[in-house]
Amino acid sequence: MDNLGEVLRYLRESDGFISGDRISGRLGVSRTAVWKYMNQLERYGYNIEKSKGKGYHLAGTPDRLYGWEIDRYRKTDVIGRRIIHRDKIDSTNSLAFKQALAGEPEGTCVVAESQEKGKGRLGRKWSSPAGKNIYFSVILRPAIHPSTVYPITFLSSLAVSDTIGELTGLEASLKWPNDVLLHDRKISGTLLELSTEADMVRFVIIGIGLNVNLEPKDMDQEIKARATSLSMATKKTFERPRVCGILMSNLERYYNLFREDGEMAICDIWEEKARIRGKRLEINQMGESYKGIARGIDRDGAILLDIDGKIKKIIAGDVNF
Repeated sequence: MDNLGEVLRYLRESDGFISGDRISGRLGVSRTAVWKYMNQLERYGYNIEKSKGKGYHLAGTPDRLYGWEIDRYRKTDVIGRRIIHRDKIDSTNSLAFKQALAGEPEGTCVVAESQEKGKGRLGRKWSSPAGKNIYFSVILRPAIHPSTVYPITFLSSLAVSDTIGELTGLEASLKWPNDVLLHDRKISGTLLELSTEADMVRFVIIGIGLNVNLEPKDMDQEIKARATSLSMATKKTFERPRVCGILMSNLERYYNLFREDGEMAICDIWEEKARIRGKRLEINQMGESYKGIARGIDRDGAILLDIDGKIKKIIAGDVNF
């Protein structure tokens, strides 16, 4: 894709048309090769105007999560340095997990336009219509003990929250353990999967679903009253590669903090942004319901729930306010 990316860059830098001679001279290839690159770009969905004597003009860009489009906005050293793009996939987490088992390096991301079997927490389905949202999974290989892995789930919700703020100026809210809400409706969720040995983590897969240009007509009836998107909240359409690049950049920033300062640093930031301390919560866990006042987040990511003066540590469950 290197030459194709360069061709795109030349097209974008040109105010109008750019000649095939000029592109071939810059790349050191023949004009026939340039013509083939243009045809290839058209197959990817780019609108290329061709004029004899003038050359080529980029008249339209598809809203597709191609790696080279995300790279225009990604400011990372590790996350996203390799991007595997799929039009349709069972789930990005499933492919990322297979790739990680095969030795794919840290930072590799699987990005899809749609998922047929998108997964949420506790085996729930994640609705994944084509061309509307961001579905991506990243392989991480932190050198940590399995007991400290859970706070990694906070990395994604913090990154999503910052991304929403950067793009819209709106303040998202965080719901334990991994949901992001906008105007009290769910806009993003995370699925964490991992492979461990007795005393070490082999790899972690962070899967993120973020509703971007989703509209009510795209939603299943069961989630219409509980979900939203960037577009629904702002009445604007967003360029998904830009959203994805910013999200990857924010995710790497928090991941670096996690590696440098430890899990408690991430838990403290999440707790502060979620404003969870002192909230009265109901947490459903494995058929049991617990009601109490949140006293904060423990270093392993668990909620510390004050139930009639006794602190109960809850590592997983569904929260109701």
